[in-house]
Amino acid sequence: MPPGAVVGFRRRGKAGVRTLIAQTALQPGRLKLGNRLFFVLIITCVTITSLITSSIANTASEHGESHKVKKTQWQHGVSALLLSALLGGCASFGPDSAPATQLDAGQLRLSDGQGGQIASDWWTQLNDTTLNQLVARALQEAPSLKLAEARLRQARAAVGIVEGNSGPKLDFSANMTQLNYEFPAPISRDYVNAYTAMLMGSWEFDFWGKHRGQIDEAVGQQQAIAFEGAQTRLTLTQAVIAQYTQLQRLQAQSAVLAKRIQLAESRQTLTQARINAGLLPGDNQRGNEVSLHRLRQQQSALAQDSDRARHALAALTGQGPDALNALQAAKSAALPPLDADSLHAELLGKRPDIAAQRARVEAMAGAVKAARAEFYPNIKLTAFAGQTSLELNKLMNGDSTFWGFMPAISLPIFHSGAIQANLGKQKAGYDLAVHSYNQTVLDAMRDAADAVSGWQQSGKQLEQARQAQDSSGRAADSAAARFKAGIINKLNLLDAQDSALAQQSARIDAEAGRKLAWVSLNTALGGGFNAAPATH
Repeated sequence: MPPGAVVGFRRRGKAGVRTLIAQTALQPGRLKLGNRLFFVLIITCVTITSLITSSIANTASEHGESHKVKKTQWQHGVSALLLSALLGGCASFGPDSAPATQLDAGQLRLSDGQGGQIASDWWTQLNDTTLNQLVARALQEAPSLKLAEARLRQARAAVGIVEGNSGPKLDFSANMTQLNYEFPAPISRDYVNAYTAMLMGSWEFDFWGKHRGQIDEAVGQQQAIAFEGAQTRLTLTQAVIAQYTQLQRLQAQSAVLAKRIQLAESRQTLTQARINAGLLPGDNQRGNEVSLHRLRQQQSALAQDSDRARHALAALTGQGPDALNALQAAKSAALPPLDADSLHAELLGKRPDIAAQRARVEAMAGAVKAARAEFYPNIKLTAFAGQTSLELNKLMNGDSTFWGFMPAISLPIFHSGAIQANLGKQKAGYDLAVHSYNQTVLDAMRDAADAVSGWQQSGKQLEQARQAQDSSGRAADSAAARFKAGIINKLNLLDAQDSALAQQSARIDAEAGRKLAWVSLNTALGGGFNAAPATH
């Protein structure tokens, strides 16, 4: 709405009316139906008073300037009436609803520690060169990360488009028009060429924050996509370590299982010799055969699982399924110390998935701002200048110049509820983003709690497995000594040794579980992610 019309009217109003106009003219879209009618009534009354005053002034004046004063007063009166009609007809926002509220980790009583921080390359603490190489290749070659990078470039371009549309524009055009004139004889027909070259610039003012809201939405979406890329990176790293740990476990189990198969074969041979000597019945061999077949079946399953782990690692690192067939994982080393009690709730806020959802909330807040600005007047300035001539060689002459300046204002009055529906849609989108954020926070807290519990319980399980292996190892040593002393036979010794190997197998599983718990804990707390602000 042109400022001059508002100011011109305010100079003739009372103090209270001037305040109402000054407050309402800045935000016409906030007027409800009753408020708009009341506002129109006030402006109309003041307008009539202004017209009556001007009429009295015109009657009392006897000089030649009276006609000019009368014309000016009536112009202001008509402007005021138009102002009242426009403001009265401004589209309303419709019924407001309370926006959704974001959760806070503090509200959920997540216990805080005294400190603690996760390094961005946390997996290197395992001191496994083979694993480091696999992770590095995955972060460089994985298609999922390349897809995330492409989506981020697309989002950055979208920000550039929105920012470009919000700024001034300048266009150049040149054309030639051929006009065909038909005249009666003897002239008959003639052609005329018109040449034009023109520059046109335009600028749409952003008084109400429409463009700012659109930029905020685009930047928020860009941040969300960037953070989702970080989440993809973290998930990919976790998957590589998990598959590598699985391969380590399977290789260690295969080595133990090979020893158990040798013991089972020795037991079968010894039992058969005793059967042949008539010391044992033939049925005693049936149990040995079943045990041996079961162990060999487990060996085949371990080989199949090892191939699957290699194939998974190859896919995660962007290679063909047979690229890592010869891969041999290093022996599992001791895990770096990690005190779960020292990890505080702030680390949850550094999870990339939470940061992505928070960025989407901010993006939708910008979308709501842009949709709300649709209710306000739109002011656009357009200017043009150029040259036009009927002859090309005279196009750049001074008398061929033309120029113009076109200020324009548009105000939504009735759009069949479209802009109200759009605002409602964006508000619902904001609520959806908030609820998604809240759900992500709850899921993250659950994951973190599970990871902490898994880390603590895996430590206990590993300790129990170690103690069981130590006990079975001492029992096997005792059986060897007793066998050497002739107290027990070879079958008793083989049983004790197989029991020790079974406990060793259980310890391998416990160590793998402990390592996976360490990986899950680092992942659940963000994996050293740092949400840097997006630049645009």
